[in-house]
Amino acid sequence: MNLWKKWFGPREPKNDPPAAPEDLSNEERAARALAQLEPFKRTAYLPRTEEVPPAFSEHSKFGGYPYLRDAADWPRCPHCGRHLQLFLQLDARRLPPMGGKGLIQLFYCTTNRPDGLHCEYDCNAYEPFSKSVVARRIDVGGPSAATEPDLDEVFPERRITGWTAADDYPHYEEHEALGLMIDDDDYEVLESEVEKGVPLAGDKLYGWPLWVQSEEYPYDRQTGKRMELLFQIDSEVNLPYMFGDSGIGHLTVSPDNDGELAFAWACH
Repeated sequence: MNLWKKWFGPREPKNDPPAAPEDLSNEERAARALAQLEPFKRTAYLPRTEEVPPAFSEHSKFGGYPYLRDAADWPRCPHCGRHLQLFLQLDARRLPPMGGKGLIQLFYCTTNRPDGLHCEYDCNAYEPFSKSVVARRIDVGGPSAATEPDLDEVFPERRITGWTAADDYPHYEEHEALGLMIDDDDYEVLESEVEKGVPLAGDKLYGWPLWVQSEEYPYDRQTGKRMELLFQIDSEVNLPYMFGDSGIGHLTVSPDNDGELAFAWACH
């Protein structure tokens, strides 16, 4: 059953798609939809990972210890005062297809105490630019510093050992803006039958966001430009963390300013 229909009921087409005979096969419906989607196909890169002992290093990884420029470089939450958990680190210099600049780090406060202090919700960490989240790009200069983390536990370190390229397509919520006219039945065939022509779930670099609710791109705080997907983090895939009720998080970057990064998530 189409997940959209299960949660929200049938969606209304945002444009008027061409009339089609009711007896079209699934293959014909899929081919018709994919022909429209082809110009918008992107390449996403799926991480291959392995668990390793945590180490202060510049490796691309989920969890574990971050690369630190000095012993005070591990961000702390301004709400509870404790270190933020490292969720993701990407050595941009070694990212496919051509590499980039610096080291990208995503830190997130996971403090949830019995006394009611819950930084995720107190600080609206599901919204972009929350004070309990740090998304930054830094330069690497020599070996990492080290420090004792002020955390009850540090997430296991899953090092990214490689990438697998895969085709990725825009979410239904973005079809109208792209001028696509794909009706609900055709999209259900793509989603449930052929499993192609829709955004990929799971963790991925680049590609199209899999929106759990509506399209929610943040905007650069200085230029006002819409930010674009850098990395998607799904609940409990490589990171032992669930965003709300099986939510999905998106790390985005400004097209004009590679130092402007944002993280937000949504759940069912």
